[in-house]
Amino acid sequence: MPYDNLKGVLTMKKPMIAGLVTADDDYKDYCKAFEELGQEPFISLNLQDLDLADALILPGSGQDMNPKLWGSEDQCSNDINDALDAAQWALMDSAVKKGKPILGICRGMQFINVYFGGTLIQDLPCSASHKAATPEQYHDVLHLPATFMEALYGETSEVNTRHHQGIGRIGENLQVVSIWNDGEDSVVEAIACEQHSILGLQWHPEKMFLYGNENQRTDAKKLLQWFLTLEGEK
Repeated sequence: MPYDNLKGVLTMKKPMIAGLVTADDDYKDYCKAFEELGQEPFISLNLQDLDLADALILPGSGQDMNPKLWGSEDQCSNDINDALDAAQWALMDSAVKKGKPILGICRGMQFINVYFGGTLIQDLPCSASHKAATPEQYHDVLHLPATFMEALYGETSEVNTRHHQGIGRIGENLQVVSIWNDGEDSVVEAIACEQHSILGLQWHPEKMFLYGNENQRTDAKKLLQWFLTLEGEK
């Protein structure tokens, strides 16, 4: 993971957003954010379409992963969709093998962790501090020392939050780069892969970029642009 590539040149053009379009999830904000950054995003779950893409985006969703994927029973997961899990798993597997950069957002970060053998907490004990709210809810995150997140933001930055699940055991080859901690509870907020150009975020930078205040927009743009400089493996 090129943690020092903080002023690189944009290398991508066509990110593929692997989302299932429903009445609740239309992914228009993802498309609009990437379009404003000069990209040509497209939405698809078709495995063959991955060859057209420079990167894979695993977006957030109201549909939680099936806990059987990490060997657990369903306790309180929402709107499980096995077909969505299977389609994204195939895309993730192919993108890793082809060396394409991958960005996971919210559910997408959780998906990356499970793909690499990690687990999820089906409902965080502190979920009231992280669930979606109106107006949008924000909190600070801590960026761990000697990571690209610390290089981008320093010790802390502010992010939005709209999730009730979180990462449990960390997957193989993944590194925690950002956390939330209130002195009693801790939640993983960002992960990265040590061997590939893979980044997972528990927050929604696309919404920060489109709807946040000036500082929030700037922070989200900085991170999305950094991801767009990543090159796939040759």
